[in-house]
Amino acid sequence: MREVPEPLDGGVGVSLKRIVQRAIDEAVRRGAPNVEAEHLLLVISAGDDAAGRALAEVGLDHAGVEAALREERERALAAAGVEPVAEERLRSTRRSRPGWGASFREAMLRADFRTRRDRSRDERERLAVASALLGILRADLGTVPRALAYAGVDRRALINRLEQL
Repeated sequence: MREVPEPLDGGVGVSLKRIVQRAIDEAVRRGAPNVEAEHLLLVISAGDDAAGRALAEVGLDHAGVEAALREERERALAAAGVEPVAEERLRSTRRSRPGWGASFREAMLRADFRTRRDRSRDERERLAVASALLGILRADLGTVPRALAYAGVDRRALINRLEQL
């Protein structure tokens, strides 16, 4: 398993580490220079755990997240006066392995995996991906919050639902 950023060191279960590995793979596949919160969101949206199901219930299955991110990118380019650009032209020349982007690091800090310490290790392991999703959803600025707003998602309601798990 590739080295994970500090907020994930120690005490984080195998399921979340697998999700992070897949987020790295998603960033590589997209030619991104860094693993960002959007890569983690894409991977979580493809899952069949509590977090993936909660996203799907608000129309954010994997295809829904892809569409929301595409809309955000097109609007951002339009705001800069740039016509939409083909996906392959947006790829960067990256290092052999992407670094950890600020949005990913901040999402992991906001996830606050310690809040469920009163639960069994198995239950914490089961809910770790939902905690990571909470960290992503709690951002007020950035690509993911804009994409979710354009998709008409009530982030507060989704956060409240996940906090009840």
